[in-house]
Amino acid sequence: MQIASGRTIMLSSESALRDFKAYYPGARNQVCVVRFATQPPAAFLNTDPAGVIAAYNLPANYFYLPNQFYRHKNHQLVVDALTILKGRAVDVVICASGSKEDRREPGYYDLVNSEIQKRGLEAQFRHLGVIPLPHVYALLRASMALINPSRFEGWSTTVEEAKSFGVPMILSDIDVHREQTAGSARYFGVDDPVALADHLVQAAQEAHGPIIRKVIPHQDDNVSAFAASFAATMRQAAGQDVAEPIET
Repeated sequence: MQIASGRTIMLSSESALRDFKAYYPGARNQVCVVRFATQPPAAFLNTDPAGVIAAYNLPANYFYLPNQFYRHKNHQLVVDALTILKGRAVDVVICASGSKEDRREPGYYDLVNSEIQKRGLEAQFRHLGVIPLPHVYALLRASMALINPSRFEGWSTTVEEAKSFGVPMILSDIDVHREQTAGSARYFGVDDPVALADHLVQAAQEAHGPIIRKVIPHQDDNVSAFAASFAATMRQAAGQDVAEPIET
């Protein structure tokens, strides 16, 4: 990818900034890091989580994994962790949602799903497909924890959404997840299903029944800080050119 000189580059994390410097060591652009925050729309929070859980035939206690089925999202590690727990006679349920399609690798979902079936994990790994966004928020708010096993990410929207409700998180131990959560989550290596299995057991043991969470206090302040940072970047870029976002 060509980087036009003289333009302001906007990145979503310090992790992305380190990658930018590594891949474009000769770039002389002004680079700004703007970490976004989310404000859940009030209309989406009117959906009753209990009704959504019942509609999808989920148990009261479950973990939530709302990632598209792309290889780097690392669903296979979750399947491996569930296999370990099955061997320990520990029963947990992971509810997943998101598209099964990836034009870069058609059939990847089928490969993962075949492993789920081969290992007899259909009851433990429930994939709902693409679901309405109010249902995503409902399942997130009532889950025992959000899981994100990705091998790499930008500034994760699902992590931000979990933070906005105070949902516990079990995340892959990559730089951006550490940066985004400031050490407040449980972390596991991207190739370490045993660590993930252990975290699932511990989180399930610490759960105190179904909890339906509301937006945390001061979330408006977090969103306002993001808006101020974005606006400052736009003002800075106005004297040079339009800010140019970079996806990671």
